[in-house]
Amino acid sequence: MTFEVFPPIAVIADAHVHDPAADFGFPGALQTGGLSVRPLSEGARSTRVFNESLQAFRTALDDVAARGIRHVVLLGDYTDDGQIATTAAVAEILGDYRARHGMAFFALPGNHDIFGDAGRHRTKRFLQADGSSAVVTSHPVTPAHDPLPPGIPRDIPVTVSAAMFCPGYPDGLMALAEHGYFPQPGYLHWESPFGSEGDVEARMFTAVSASGRTRRPLMEASYLVEPVEGLWLLMIDANVFVPIDGSDDWVDSTSAGWNAMLEHKRHVISWMTDVSARAARLGKRLVAFSHYPALDPLDGTQAAEIALLGPTATSGRVPRDAVGEAFIEAGIQLHFSGHLHVNDTARMTRGGKAFINIAVPSLAGFPPAYKILTLRTGAAEIETVPLGDMPMDAAIGALYAAEVRRTGVDTGGMAEATRYGEFLSAHIGHLAWRRHLKREWPAALAAVLRAATLGDLARLAVRPVVPMGDALSMLPAAPGLARSPEKDGPETLSAIAFLGDWYRLRMGSDLGRMAISPQRLRFYDRLSALYSSQTWPEGSAQGGIAAMLALFEAYRSGLPSVDIRIDLATGDITDL
Repeated sequence: MTFEVFPPIAVIADAHVHDPAADFGFPGALQTGGLSVRPLSEGARSTRVFNESLQAFRTALDDVAARGIRHVVLLGDYTDDGQIATTAAVAEILGDYRARHGMAFFALPGNHDIFGDAGRHRTKRFLQADGSSAVVTSHPVTPAHDPLPPGIPRDIPVTVSAAMFCPGYPDGLMALAEHGYFPQPGYLHWESPFGSEGDVEARMFTAVSASGRTRRPLMEASYLVEPVEGLWLLMIDANVFVPIDGSDDWVDSTSAGWNAMLEHKRHVISWMTDVSARAARLGKRLVAFSHYPALDPLDGTQAAEIALLGPTATSGRVPRDAVGEAFIEAGIQLHFSGHLHVNDTARMTRGGKAFINIAVPSLAGFPPAYKILTLRTGAAEIETVPLGDMPMDAAIGALYAAEVRRTGVDTGGMAEATRYGEFLSAHIGHLAWRRHLKREWPAALAAVLRAATLGDLARLAVRPVVPMGDALSMLPAAPGLARSPEKDGPETLSAIAFLGDWYRLRMGSDLGRMAISPQRLRFYDRLSALYSSQTWPEGSAQGGIAAMLALFEAYRSGLPSVDIRIDLATGDITDL
């Protein structure tokens, strides 16, 4: 039996589950109601939040269950940082939903779930009842080895816990072994790139250092599974760990992704090609999944971003065109990815063939959502399900309040949010000026954005050309970060408010646009029109602002990314 419409598949990326009730041996949990809660100040500086992730994961799975969906793909980074206790918590959750709702999970490792062959130590801070912090580490504390990260006072309480350790291959997979990584009785077909044997020994390949001098065995976790007749899920482990010469350590996989796959895991590329050919011959519907994007998920803006900001952590993780071309050559049409926490649709066409990459956003960053794939004859329909209505946890909020009282930390409105969507929108706005502006933006342009209102930027567009270094002196007294009420008009807002929306749109595409008020969008339209009406000299303040606005418009004009239909014969993508 084959299907004209296959059962829907829920796709969840980057859940980054941290269980606040996990037992890390943290003594302070005795005074916090048994909670091991990460400081809000750390979440405010990170590209993901921590303590809300488990609730978001359960909220997503509850929604999946309510829709009657039984197949769920986890696109990697399902754990906070691969800790033994955290992975066990994820395994318990999956077992619970399988038992209560008959769900089948198919997992892939991300760069946060596993490390190399031997793993690595983790060190995290947790809140105590009075708002102070304590540290839990998996590394034994000795005078010869200080495991505390920079900035942690030397007199802070430290707990050593083996549960904080992140294992490597294969140990880090074993807690989720029955969720795709190894063959199960209910599968109609299962294989790895090396055949139908699931044993670890049968799935080893040789990882080679950049110089070629060091060669070390490592397990390959990729697999192909047929959960229902005619449907093949190609689950690709795109973690690339490269041995370091003269060391037992490995190059971190975080910035490697598919660019490195083409060089270091050619056996997987060959296998993908073979699987695709067999799927076509046998009449199977094939969909590919991996943690890392296979096409640029930022609307083809990599070159423009580098021109404005220089190389950034994100731009360095964008796949080259050769990756998409390899997918087309392999005969694969559709691929789902996570990693960059972006909601986006990307397409490449070569020789009349189309390849589409669906970037699935994180549950632990803006915008929080998962996707549902329904395969029909000749088409794929994809629905995006936001989770912004999830209420915030009061017990965790009380610990945040204690932290704020003790430290006076500014979290940009995160501590006051009552819904998850508000919390993450405040989070990305806070990141925009507290992290990204400081780390990635040119200093002179950053100074202008800190000092200007949106009205100032509009007036600058009709003034004579001003060198970037002189623009600050042309502005009125800096408004700081005060945000005027929206009824006063967007022109009175700090330019920092626009920067927050710039990042909301960058990360969320259509979901980001929905989070921006229509009044602001109308003002941004007028502002962009002012700056795009002429060509600005290089090095001018107007040129820098125009480049920023051009990127904003590029993020707005990408392919549909919320509820879409893909014609698999033509590659056409339309809104549902």
